[in-house]
Amino acid sequence: MQYSSYRDLLTDYFEKRKILNSSYSKRAFARDIGISSARLTQVLSKKHGLSIEAAKELAQRLKLTPDETKWFVESVGALHSRKKTLKTEFSRRIQEYKRTAKKFTEIQLEYFKVIADWYHFAILELTHVEDFQNDAAWMAAKLGITIDEVTEAVARLKNLDFLSEEEGKLKDVFKFLATPNDVPSESLKMFNHQLMKKAMEALYDQDVLNREIASNIFSVRKDRVPEFKEKLRVFRRDLENEACQSKGKDAVYCLSMQFYELTRSVE
Repeated sequence: MQYSSYRDLLTDYFEKRKILNSSYSKRAFARDIGISSARLTQVLSKKHGLSIEAAKELAQRLKLTPDETKWFVESVGALHSRKKTLKTEFSRRIQEYKRTAKKFTEIQLEYFKVIADWYHFAILELTHVEDFQNDAAWMAAKLGITIDEVTEAVARLKNLDFLSEEEGKLKDVFKFLATPNDVPSESLKMFNHQLMKKAMEALYDQDVLNREIASNIFSVRKDRVPEFKEKLRVFRRDLENEACQSKGKDAVYCLSMQFYELTRSVE
């Protein structure tokens, strides 16, 4: 884990939810994770701690992975366990986590930033259009972002060897980049949230002849969902391959597909 303690994780999860909803409050966060607002404030301000059982319940409500849950509970135990032997053992494990965390270099943390902000991938694709200009102002105008965002993104992509520059020309090194499937990730959530927001803007701002936004609602057998997901992935890969092989590219498009369950279990 990249956090110093469980408190940092709680703060980070709150901040990420607030990014998605600017009106989201700590009171709402406390409600969602099942503790009182006053208790959350006391915990985050280090006036009070958590019990091991409370930590396990919070981890479940936060939908942490098994590894994240183990770290979260042990972080609480290292700080607040009343038994000296347990506190010592939890502290030893946390120190081991910290030693492992040091193996993550700054370059690896930069990868998360690339995944989190959509315009990194857009800049890579922009290098393939015929009238591409290696100019931050031009790229910023093309993508509707700031010049600073372009400058930092290009530097980051070069640093990660996603982009190369030869004789003043930027070149997409990898051609095809893909994120892993079915892997929980806060960065990927942010990435897809940004693109869904862009799709909402396109719904109103772009001519219907230049976009395709449609939804189909149909009943399914849930045991076939993995099969349907794979069919969608094959379709996306095939369409991207066909597009990339064409000549005379003059725009960068985003294909987003939504496929999810509308029904809920009823007791």
